[in-house]
Amino acid sequence: MEHFERLLRLLDVEREAEWQENKRELARYPLEVREALGKTATRLTFAGTDTGVGNYPLLSLTRHLREGDPSPFHAMDSGDIVQIVFPDGAGVLDGTLYKVEDAAITIALNKELPRSLPSGPYQVDLLGSDATYRRMAEALTRVDKERLGVTARLRDIFLGDLKPRIGKPAKVNFLNESLNEFQRRAVETALGAPEVAIIHGPPGTGKTTVLVEIIRQAVQQKLRILAGAPSNIAVDNILEKLLACKIRAVRLGHPARISEALRHATLDALIAHDPVQNDVRKMRQEFDRMNKRDTPRGDLFRLKKEIRAMEKDIFRSVLRSAQVVLSTHGGLNLNMFRENFDLVVLDEASQSTEPLSWIPLVKAKKAILAGDVCQLPPTIYSQEAAREGLAVTLLERLKTTLPKGLQALLRVQYRMHEAIMGFSSQQFYEGKLIADESVKTHLLSDLPNTEASELTTQPLIYIDTAGAGFEETWNELLESRENKGEADLAVRLYQKLRLSGVEANQIAVITPYVAQVRLIKSLLKEPGLEIASIDAFQGREKEAIILSLVRSNDQNEVGFLSDTRRMNVGMTRARRLLIVIGDSASIAGHPFYAQFIDYAARHEAHRSSYEWSGQ
Repeated sequence: MEHFERLLRLLDVEREAEWQENKRELARYPLEVREALGKTATRLTFAGTDTGVGNYPLLSLTRHLREGDPSPFHAMDSGDIVQIVFPDGAGVLDGTLYKVEDAAITIALNKELPRSLPSGPYQVDLLGSDATYRRMAEALTRVDKERLGVTARLRDIFLGDLKPRIGKPAKVNFLNESLNEFQRRAVETALGAPEVAIIHGPPGTGKTTVLVEIIRQAVQQKLRILAGAPSNIAVDNILEKLLACKIRAVRLGHPARISEALRHATLDALIAHDPVQNDVRKMRQEFDRMNKRDTPRGDLFRLKKEIRAMEKDIFRSVLRSAQVVLSTHGGLNLNMFRENFDLVVLDEASQSTEPLSWIPLVKAKKAILAGDVCQLPPTIYSQEAAREGLAVTLLERLKTTLPKGLQALLRVQYRMHEAIMGFSSQQFYEGKLIADESVKTHLLSDLPNTEASELTTQPLIYIDTAGAGFEETWNELLESRENKGEADLAVRLYQKLRLSGVEANQIAVITPYVAQVRLIKSLLKEPGLEIASIDAFQGREKEAIILSLVRSNDQNEVGFLSDTRRMNVGMTRARRLLIVIGDSASIAGHPFYAQFIDYAARHEAHRSSYEWSGQ
C-alpha cells in the first residue's frame, strides 16, 4: 500500500536524521559542548564491577565533583544507550545506563569486561539505537502485507478505509469504585467497543487510572493483554498500579531501563527466579566442567541443546503465567509471541509516531488508545519526514475518523486549582474541564507548615518583564536561548516560596529552552528542587511551578513558543501555584499569549517584574 511505502521511506529519512544529529554532536562538537549538553561525561574513575538482573555485567564509574560542576553532571538517564571510552584509547564498549546517582553511574554492558581494566579517566557518550527502527520497519511491512484477518481489518479502520463496529457500552461491575462519571463512561466505552476505542485524557484527569481499570476488567474476562507506551516511565506507571492490584504482570525490556523498584517484575528477573533455573545453572556448571575435560563435541552439543530447551520452556512458562504483558513499543520483539493478544492498550498514544504504534498493534485483536493530542507530539528529527506525515499520530487520525460512540473524554481533573486549569480548558478542551472539589480552590497556604504570603495565597501569577531590560541571548555552546534577567527573577521567586515554608521538592522551575535550564541550574543548587525543560517534565506535577518563557527581543519573535501544545504542558504542571515569567511586548503579538495575558488580567494575576526587583 502506498501509505506504508511512504512511511517506510520517511522512517529511513528520520533514522538518518537522528544518526546524523548524534554523529554531529560527537564528531563536530567540542568536548565541552557535549558536556554542556549533558551527552558526554568525562573525568570518570573506576569504582567496581558487579552482576545485575539477567546476569548482565555491571561497571560502576564515579566522578569527583568540582566546585561549579552541574549536579547531576550529565543529562543521561537510566535506560539510555551509551558507549564507554576507556583511558588512553584502550577500547570502547557499548552498554545501557543501569543506575544514575549524583556523582556516579552504573552501566550494564552488552559483553564481558576485559579481565584487567586500565586506570585513568573514563568517558561515557550518549548514543542512539537502531533496534527500534528495525522493529518499526518490520511492523510496517507486516501490516502492509496483511490481506485478510484481524490485523488487516484494524489497519483499514486506522486508515479510515473501513467503518468499525460500534457495539454498546459494556455493563461493568467496577473494581475501582472511586471512578468519576466520565471515567466510568470511558471504561464502559472501551470495554464495549468490538475493535477499537480511544480515550482523550487531558492533564490530571486520571487517564492511567482508567486504563488500569480497563485492564483489570479484561483480566477478569480471561483475556490475553498487552499494555504499552512509547516511554519507560509511562509503562512503569501502569505496571506499578497493576502490581498494587495483585495482577500477575511481566515487564519486557532491559532491566536497566526499568524503575529499580519494579525490576522484580521484569522477564529477566522472573526467569532468574524460576525454580527450574537452579537445574539450568547446575547443567551450565556441568557443561563448563565437561568443556575443560576435552569431552567429545557430540556430548557437549547434546547438553547445550538440552540447556537451551529448558531455558525456552522457562521463558514460555513465565509469559504464559502472566495475566498482562507490558513493554515499551520500541522494546517489543514481535517474534516472542505466536498468537495475537485479545486486547492491546496503548498509553501516551499522542506521543508515539504511527510506525512506533504499529509494533504492538501488529499483535492486536482489539486496540484501546489513550492520550492527549493537545499536549506534546512525538519527537521528530527530520523536518522533511514531519512535513510529509511522520508527525501525524494514529490518535490524531482516529480523533477525526472514529465515530463519537467509540471516543471518550475525561473531564474531571484532580491536579490544578480551577484558575490554573481555566485557561488551558478554554484554549484546548472547549471549556469542558472540571476541577474536582478536592483541588478546586486549594492553595500553597493550605499545605502544612506553609505561611500565608503574597505568593502562597493565590493560584496564578503572570509576571510581565516588559521594559525591564531582560533581553534574551543566544548561547552558542548549547545552540539555545537564555535570559539572565528571567533566571535571576526565578531564583528570587523560589527563595520567597522557600521562606514561606514551601519545601524544595514541592517546587519546579521549568522552561522551553535547554540553555535556560542550564543557566538556572548554575544559579540554584538545592537538594529536592527540580529544574527541567517543559518537554522533560511532561506527565509530571508539582505544588508550585515557575515557568520562564525566555523570549524577549525587538523583533517580537516567539520561536517554538508558537507550538502552543508545549505551553499547554508547561501551564498544567502546577497544582496550587503557577507563576509565568514573560515579556508581553515580545509575546503578545501571538494570539495565544495575548489571550493568556488577558486571562491573567481578568483574574487579577497580571503583575510587573518591577514589583519583584531587588527582593
